[in-house]
Amino acid sequence: MDIAKRGFDYLKRNGAEDTFFTGLQHMKNACTDFRYGLQKNRSGKEDLPSFSPKEEKALKISILVPVFEPDFEFLEEMTASVLNQSWDNFELILSDGSPAEDLRIIKLARCDDRIRYVRSTPGGGISENTNTALRAARGKVVAFLDQDDLMGEDALLYMARAFLDGAEAVYTDEDKYLTGEDRYVRPYRKRDYNPQLLLSNNYICHMFAVKRGLARQAGGFDERFDGAQDHDFILRCCDMADPERIFHIRKILYHWRAHDRSTAANPQAKLYAYESGKSAVRHFLKKKRICAEVSDTAHSGFFRVSYNKEILPESYRFSVKEGLKPLKGISLSENERILSSYFAVDDIGIVGARVISPFGRIIESGYERDEKGRIRPLFYGEDYRMPGEFNLACLPMDTEAVSKHACVVRRELSDCMYGDSYSICERIRKRGYRVVIDPSVVFVRS
Repeated sequence: MDIAKRGFDYLKRNGAEDTFFTGLQHMKNACTDFRYGLQKNRSGKEDLPSFSPKEEKALKISILVPVFEPDFEFLEEMTASVLNQSWDNFELILSDGSPAEDLRIIKLARCDDRIRYVRSTPGGGISENTNTALRAARGKVVAFLDQDDLMGEDALLYMARAFLDGAEAVYTDEDKYLTGEDRYVRPYRKRDYNPQLLLSNNYICHMFAVKRGLARQAGGFDERFDGAQDHDFILRCCDMADPERIFHIRKILYHWRAHDRSTAANPQAKLYAYESGKSAVRHFLKKKRICAEVSDTAHSGFFRVSYNKEILPESYRFSVKEGLKPLKGISLSENERILSSYFAVDDIGIVGARVISPFGRIIESGYERDEKGRIRPLFYGEDYRMPGEFNLACLPMDTEAVSKHACVVRRELSDCMYGDSYSICERIRKRGYRVVIDPSVVFVRS
């Protein structure tokens, strides 16, 4: 599907305004890609972790690769990226579910004693293939790699350090590798563990690793969600892990290969995967007894979770500063309903709206500290209609702070509501509650 056809389909689904601002975002992304292409050190390779001989011996990592009728050249390149790892204590398990065994794959597995070939159920699907590899894994940690993708040479090194430091699950940043052009684009500098964002999109994706015992306790991969089996699996693993032990390595250590058949190059290539993703999120929420609807957004593969539980007005406090008015005549009561609905989730303590200027520029849409400890407003000065890179600007997510000028807070946390917005939310977080921003609720400063 060419770019023009995809653009026309988007226009029909979402209208002219959304299409215009999404187009602007793509132009901005292209500039990011150009600057990224000039970098010589994409992985951020500096200050490599060190290990004692005892640590190196103690932690074996099993890399699980479900294989199905692969492009053999891509498979060889993937295997080479694993064998070239700077961390040597690993095994690479190729779990082949192709209809017929390929002697080339078997021969490839025999080229190094760290590679193991296992035969999965022929035509059994990606979940079955991965579960076969999981059952065969001998390492204390299992990591997941697609048959045509590439690992940065220090990926396992950084992961090993994280697990030896107490992690239960680990994920890294990633980019895309354009096969035909031999260049890297779309650097994805991800957010630290963010349960609300994970419901909207599998932002964790690649590269994900988890303790083998936790992976098996979570039940492995569920074939009902093939196409989004990794989203379902990551949701369950992260839910079972201690949130403080889900480590995000802020380095691009995974290269997602983009080619004609991949979702990396063409998001329309696997539309069934988006339906599977919605089903996975619905199933996860149902298992947690959270009543909610999961629907598509304007962007393929990104979802909206709408909570249905009735929240009593006396259980929360709704604050809107004088001089703020709802966007485009949306009623105050409807905005209040949307924000307060998040209290269907027990550990959410405060939910904030977005505040924009009369000219549509973002003033407040959540706050976080940067690497130097400075409090910064997220997406400040951007047009509120821009989706942001990876659509992050328009998705509900956990954040460190929201605006006290437009928010709902649980009644039992009312005593936290003094001082500036960041201090308020810091007190709420210290009480064990999460802070969430919903950018779909917008107030305009007059």
